[in-house]
Amino acid sequence: MNQGELEQTVRNIDTRVARIEQILPTLSTEEQLSEAVARLATKEELQAAIAVLATKEELQAAIALLPTREEMHAAIRAEGDAARRHATMLFEDLRDDNRVMLEHLVALSARVDQLARG
Repeated sequence: MNQGELEQTVRNIDTRVARIEQILPTLSTEEQLSEAVARLATKEELQAAIAVLATKEELQAAIALLPTREEMHAAIRAEGDAARRHATMLFEDLRDDNRVMLEHLVALSARVDQLARG
């Protein structure tokens, strides 16, 4: 190796060491890693947590009780029809009330005209 190659190799090593020196402070110590591992759940704790969860069969049984999409659509249509019938009934009642009020208004107007003439 000649002098120039040797100097270049030393510069490369210097650059690598500088990068390593920048990374080293960010790495966890053995003590920090031990503390982190100690906080993790044990196998028994995980098994206990999983034991209370529903099984696939229990979930399927619960889902089977729910209405299907078609049943929901049918129920919504039925509710819509019922609401439409109720609204139609209310509008008819309102129309009847308006008719009665207009009849009374016409009669009252006729009496006022009769009194004004008379």
